[in-house]
Amino acid sequence: MGKRKSGSLKPYIDKTARVAKSAKIGPGTKIWAFVQVGENAVIGKNCNIANGVYIDRNVIIGDNVKIHNKALLYHGLKVEDNCFIGPGVCFTNDKFPAYNKTRDLANKRWVMKKGAAIGANATILPDINIGANAVVGAGSVVTRSVGNSTIVCGNPAKVIKKK
Repeated sequence: MGKRKSGSLKPYIDKTARVAKSAKIGPGTKIWAFVQVGENAVIGKNCNIANGVYIDRNVIIGDNVKIHNKALLYHGLKVEDNCFIGPGVCFTNDKFPAYNKTRDLANKRWVMKKGAAIGANATILPDINIGANAVVGAGSVVTRSVGNSTIVCGNPAKVIKKK
């Protein structure tokens, strides 16, 4: 029996995962235990979405993205191809949350660009772009956009090196 082309594989979705009917999941993508994928989310091909990840409505994820355990991706985020998101990473969408208001996210979008990587337990504030091939160190709190091929770490995250 011949091998299947990687683009022809159906996605794998664990029986404990909750994926909205309107979400689009690309071929070859694996969605593991206790993942939640919201309405109109788009996940590309050959992605790995690990245990307990939360992907909010309208989040867009490119191809070949690895998202590790318990990461939180909220409405407004676009992740381009070949990105790495470590365990416990949180992309927030409201810098000043309050119980009695909801931020209007219509037409708002911020981006993690192609090839970027974010280490474990980093927090990315809303409206922050992470440049192509950038690296965010573990535990960082990113309060400003990160340029292409730049390494940042700390709280608040500061540039430590440009690749």
